[in-house]
Amino acid sequence: MSPSVAGPASVPMKGLTPGASYTFRYASPSAQVVEVRRRRLTNGSVVETVRQVEGQSTELDLNTQFEMIAEKSRSRLMHALDVMADGFALYDADDRLILYNRKYVDYSPLVSDIVMPGAPKEEILRHSVSRGALVLNGMDPEDYIEWRLHRHRNPGEPLEVQLADGRWLLITEKRTLDGGVVGTRSDITEMKHREMEMLRISQQLHAKNLQFDTALSNMVQGLCMFDKDQRLIVVNRRYLEIYGFSADVVKPGITLRGLMEYSVSLGNYTAEEAERALAERNDPARLRIRTVIKQRLKDGRVIAVMSEPMSDGGTIATYQDITDLETTTDKMIEYTKKLERSNRELVDFAYVASHDLQEPLRKIEAFGDRLVKKYISVLPEEGQMFVNRMQSAANRMRQLINDLLSYSRVTTAAAPMQNVSLNDVLSGVLSDLQIRIEETGATVEVGDLPKIEADPMQMRQLFQNLIGNAIKFRKKDVDPVVKITAEFIETHDLPVSGRAVNIRIADNGIGFEQQFKEQIFVIFQRLHSRTEYEGTGIGLATCRKIVERHQGLIDALGVPGEGSTFVITFPLSQSNKEYAA
Repeated sequence: MSPSVAGPASVPMKGLTPGASYTFRYASPSAQVVEVRRRRLTNGSVVETVRQVEGQSTELDLNTQFEMIAEKSRSRLMHALDVMADGFALYDADDRLILYNRKYVDYSPLVSDIVMPGAPKEEILRHSVSRGALVLNGMDPEDYIEWRLHRHRNPGEPLEVQLADGRWLLITEKRTLDGGVVGTRSDITEMKHREMEMLRISQQLHAKNLQFDTALSNMVQGLCMFDKDQRLIVVNRRYLEIYGFSADVVKPGITLRGLMEYSVSLGNYTAEEAERALAERNDPARLRIRTVIKQRLKDGRVIAVMSEPMSDGGTIATYQDITDLETTTDKMIEYTKKLERSNRELVDFAYVASHDLQEPLRKIEAFGDRLVKKYISVLPEEGQMFVNRMQSAANRMRQLINDLLSYSRVTTAAAPMQNVSLNDVLSGVLSDLQIRIEETGATVEVGDLPKIEADPMQMRQLFQNLIGNAIKFRKKDVDPVVKITAEFIETHDLPVSGRAVNIRIADNGIGFEQQFKEQIFVIFQRLHSRTEYEGTGIGLATCRKIVERHQGLIDALGVPGEGSTFVITFPLSQSNKEYAA
């Protein structure tokens, strides 16, 4: 029996001092004699033992029998209260504890020595606060006690309270007819944990929704999503702006047909175009694949639309205004065509002009030669000087015409690509330059060069120009040294990615300032006067054109007084053997 059982009227339990006890007997309704012994422990609890006495009693008076019946009823009541899952307590009109069960004590773990019949509610509450049994959530202890007492004396809606051990209790209290208070305490810890977890998940979802909405609202593309029944479920602000839609009309739930009809009413496109678009969107085959189209609106704008199927049968589409891009692209295409025409015309002009200049130049050279042979002796010194300058100018003109023809033939007379041994090419070039090499005392060191797909004549022209330049731009009183090496590389910097070769042609000549490296590849551009070094300023421009025709790159590194290095990168294989710049 729990300590909440009140003793017989003759010996009330609250009169028992710790360690004291008393014994009494009573007869059950069946006349069975039962002996009850009660003892108060030092912690205030009361322990009760019951034993059956042999034999029946027939001498008990009626009051004793009624008392025995009442005691048995109280015993049954307490047993029923003790097996309850909830804590139970009954307070009288003076807020003193009258009756409670084991669960009530369990839900007051730090004040079990205070919880006993006759204990005032305020005393129990104050000890609970002072011993830290309750979570106050930042409230002042006195304010908390006042609030709890007010709720106890004016019971209303159930109250949630958290214990210091982490448990949550739901306290439900009601007034009794005699002015007391009856209350229950239910453990709602698991429910609160689920509730807090749901709150956490809800907050996360809310945060993600905010992020999603923010992302949608700030997209540069329009976006909308339709379910399998072609009803709008998601739309962003940019989509509405592109088509001039009202958010009050185009919102989740509108059908694709309704949206198209609304768009037609705004003049974005014709009814026929809308019907055609609807037919295409409703084609089952198109709904299962990604589609990309360009919409041309009546106001001239071009919208790129990419529609992506979703696993549930719906679609998600993005929309981007590419009007400026389309306009720029059209202009670039037209500009490129004009540039190609101009380039062809320029090349054709150079070729034709060079050919047309050949005949008058031959006459100038022929008559000049005759003048020298027949009349040079009778010409005064000034006249001889004029004839010499005329012949020198004719020679320069001849060289210029030949170089222009070589430059134009890079494209007009290009041969098909084939496998070419660069070692064989260099052997031919060095043979052609043999006399010049001997006259200047030059040394040409050639490493092992690979085979590549190329135009053999243009490879010969390229190396002859570069080696010839290395010998021509030599330092005074220093024998030229030219070193040619090759290295295989992997590159993605060329129009043809993959295996390539770097060819380096280095000399010990006069070099040049690095700031002029682009200038030396421009046609007719020279870093030195003709009196210092002969030439037309076309050779390196021709070299660059040959390299570009082979989808390669050419670069130059110069150090004044130390020399120059030309680096050429060629792909080993051409993507198109008939490639022409």
